[in-house]
Amino acid sequence: MLRILIVDDHYIVGEGTKTILTKGGDISAHYVSSGAEALALSEEFDIYIIDIHMPVMTGIDLSRELLSINARRKIILYTGFTEQENLYIFTEIGVSGIISKTATKSELIDLIQAVVSGYTIVPLSLFKNKNKLNSESKQHGLTERELIILKEISKGLSNREIADKLFLSDRTVEYRLTKIYRKLGVKSRIEALNIALDNKFFE
Repeated sequence: MLRILIVDDHYIVGEGTKTILTKGGDISAHYVSSGAEALALSEEFDIYIIDIHMPVMTGIDLSRELLSINARRKIILYTGFTEQENLYIFTEIGVSGIISKTATKSELIDLIQAVVSGYTIVPLSLFKNKNKLNSESKQHGLTERELIILKEISKGLSNREIADKLFLSDRTVEYRLTKIYRKLGVKSRIEALNIALDNKFFE
């Protein structure tokens, strides 16, 4: 029997997911509402389904912690905000999949089966966004993460809002902005944004 741990601070979502998964009889699911509860469990699970947006300890932070203890753990992130999906979640953190909370039961089951079989499932939208960002900007030497931050600046977001959206610390955002300014030869957000728009970085 497949053992799954569901971690979600929303009781209705967590218990609802548990009910959906255990109806067939071949899945055993346990639900907890926080990262602290998940880390306190001594039992190992075949799959960890974790809400990406949780207070105190986010799904990203919990995933990092779980994988630092056992790198073989298979983690699926549960999210309601697809625009926040970024390739670094897979490449830097090492989760095995990401799925929307609006997904159907069959879609969730298909993803679980793929992850159990050893696959990492990356949404196609991540690669589409990556290609859009990397076209004209390569000549300036900007990394994918720096381009994503620059794109968030174009939306009018503050450093704190960018940090919250990309699951980074304020200091990390400030550091990356400093690198962006240096690479573009500018000293402000407005100047950096003007260069990005003039060179059609986001088209």
